[in-house]
Amino acid sequence: MNKKKLVALFLAATTVSTMVFAGCGSTEEKKETSTEKTADTKPDKDQTLNLVGYDYTSLDPAKVSDAESFTSMNQVFEGLMREQTDIKGNTKIVNAGAEKVDVSSDKLTYTFHLRKDAKWTDDKPVTAKDYVYAWKRLINPTTAAPYMTILAELNVKGAQEIIDAATAKKDKATTDALVEKLGVEAKDDYTFEVKLAKPTPYFLNAMTFKGLVPVREDKVKAAGDKYGADINTVVYNGPFTISDYQKGSKIVYKKNTKYWNAKNIKLETANGFIIDESNTLVKMFETGELDLTGASKDNLARLKEKAKNGEITYIHGKDTTSYYEYFNVTKGILKNAKVRKALSLAINRQEYLDVVYKRMIPAYGLITDGVDCSGSVYRKEVPEPIKNDVEEAKKLMTEGLKEEGVDASKVVIKDLLGTKTSTTSAIGDYMEKLYKDTFGIKLEQVFTPDSKTFFKLLNEGDFDIASSGWGPDYDDISSFFGVFLSDSANNNGHYKNPKYDELVKKAASEEDAKKRVELYKEAEKILVADDAGIMPSYYADINSFRKNYVKGSTFSKFGGQYDLSQVYISGKTK
Repeated sequence: MNKKKLVALFLAATTVSTMVFAGCGSTEEKKETSTEKTADTKPDKDQTLNLVGYDYTSLDPAKVSDAESFTSMNQVFEGLMREQTDIKGNTKIVNAGAEKVDVSSDKLTYTFHLRKDAKWTDDKPVTAKDYVYAWKRLINPTTAAPYMTILAELNVKGAQEIIDAATAKKDKATTDALVEKLGVEAKDDYTFEVKLAKPTPYFLNAMTFKGLVPVREDKVKAAGDKYGADINTVVYNGPFTISDYQKGSKIVYKKNTKYWNAKNIKLETANGFIIDESNTLVKMFETGELDLTGASKDNLARLKEKAKNGEITYIHGKDTTSYYEYFNVTKGILKNAKVRKALSLAINRQEYLDVVYKRMIPAYGLITDGVDCSGSVYRKEVPEPIKNDVEEAKKLMTEGLKEEGVDASKVVIKDLLGTKTSTTSAIGDYMEKLYKDTFGIKLEQVFTPDSKTFFKLLNEGDFDIASSGWGPDYDDISSFFGVFLSDSANNNGHYKNPKYDELVKKAASEEDAKKRVELYKEAEKILVADDAGIMPSYYADINSFRKNYVKGSTFSKFGGQYDLSQVYISGKTK
């Protein structure tokens, strides 16, 4: 469906587990290890944090699908529920915009009782009508939301009918009438009711997703197409506001004094420096310009030694983001499943990671370790569906090129890598050499001037192969599988298989845990092994460093790159 949304590999080069602070799910699987020692935690007078920041594609919750934008969403918006992580890494879902929720005995009706003290930054109350408007707007085809299908994936009553009508290109009057019948209702100003077509095991988990936050109708209508494009067109209901934004340079978050829980938000200012190059970020951390950073290769080894000596704090563990290459299955030889599978099987992921990162975890499947599936950790139940096999790869490539009537020496594949950094260049160089040596084909490296351009090209399908990835928005593997449904707006490779769709949609409402795992197991095999709709690359790990005076920071496994609501400064000034 959506963490973290879409994640580009160039983003991983600088930010994978750089400093993320909230998560959800099995504490055994998602707990990180820290070198932090217990000390005085009295907050300093100056509560200013300096960290890596990100450009956003939009501040409109209905228009966002990338990790960078969701990071801003985490700070400035709040939905019905929130993920909360304690200092030991234990995570849970807590009430946020809703004070409590009632669930009917048949698990088809969820009644959310909203906080009466929740306000927007212009001092107006957050009401049930704001949720109804936001959800109907999200699924309305005229909005063209990347997450248009998520309400259908959550089995909200009437949602699938809207998707079906949009797919069939029904007229606007027909789809508008269906949207009005969507199973959401404001029973009064502070009671938001949702009706489901089928029981959905992960429904409450999904209420942490920032694409489902409330939206003010008057602000959308006033700004029109410009809503979300500028910080001045939006009102916020989260812990922070955006006070300044300079594209490609800086984003500044300020404490939201109107936030219902403002008394427990200690941080006053967070300065986000928008920088892609990981070496630059590490240098800024070491010179005191940044308070947190991630690291890889030689930088990782050096900072680990400093942490060992107690100079800084090191946090490490597993993340839940899965990185892969999109194949544009509508282009040239990539229409051939044998060619795609050959490209995938040729890669020794461990060797690749040793060269490029000297960290991360090899991926031979879609789903990372640590993500829930009806009470069990999916990856512990289901083995990965492929493995490195160079000889089989050569055989498949020969067969595939013969079927396409193409000679290997004439093949040129364009690989969309994102912004050019030392890491993305290393990725491109490795893959270019591998495919030349193994198959005799040419890989052309394509870089973009910024992340916004990358996502534009990705969304338009202007690539042959694209380095990307996905992190779950909430703690359930359905968040991964929904991406590759035929009608998903996030399905950038245009992969389609009716059998895959059938399995994923059936699994979404399957209440028997074992049957649900088996359905997803079959779907993953079809996507990764049989069709090679994508090429798994690696699973992210956590290798983050922070100054010892940064407190309350834990790791976000679901949502944007970080959540600043529990972070504060203690001991920087003596």
